[in-house]
Amino acid sequence: KSRPDLDAMIDEIGQRLDLLHQASTAASRAEVWTNLTRAVLRLAAPEDHEYVYERLNSVFKAHVLKHSASIP
Repeated sequence: KSRPDLDAMIDEIGQRLDLLHQASTAASRAEVWTNLTRAVLRLAAPEDHEYVYERLNSVFKAHVLKHSASIP
């Protein structure tokens, strides 16, 4: 896949993380994120793996920060 295609997939994952968060337990979220990362990496060229990993890591970190800020 091209970088724009990869970016579109990563953006969609970021938009759907709230749904995944609501539908999964804390223990299974890490597994879901791992599986999503593996799926996108399989579609990426080897030279894009670091780029994909960094983008997904940013998306996941932003999601965690968003949800940890909402915990009283």
